Amino acid sequence: MPHVRQQIRDRIASDLKTGVPLVRNRVYTSRVYPLTASDLPAVTVHTGTETSSLMAMGTVTLTRSVSISVDAYVRATDSFDNDVDAICVQIEDALGGDFRLGGIAKDIVLTGTEIDFSGEAEQPVGIARLTFDVRYVTSIEDASTAR
Repeated sequence: MPHVRQQIRDRIASDLKTGVPLVRNRVYTSRVYPLTASDLPAVTVHTGTETSSLMAMGTVTLTRSVSISVDAYVRATDSFDNDVDAICVQIEDALGGDFRLGGIAKDIVLTGTEIDFSGEAEQPVGIARLTFDVRYVTSIEDASTAR
């Protein structure tokens, strides 16, 4: 069974595929090649920093907190601000509706949003990065099972 961190990333991607119709199922948990204009709008889900602390009550467990970035990409047009905000609403609502990620997590909380432009793609894109903090618990000896 995969690490709970991967299960969280996959669950978030699944929630976004069904809960963010503006991206038409273009939700990626891994993206080796850059997005092209025909791929937009799209969302990528990435795992960031994780911290853990020991919690010894009965079975020795780890309380973990992982940072997940959800990046929304849209074409940089005159309506960029409105387009990215519309996708952000759908992302926040989709993840808020699955606050415990199907029981894998204790909770998921939006901790920040950054909005910027990038000219590195074949067409300039607008990017909104939503950062979520996901708390979960595992046994110290089993990182693939959420508690």
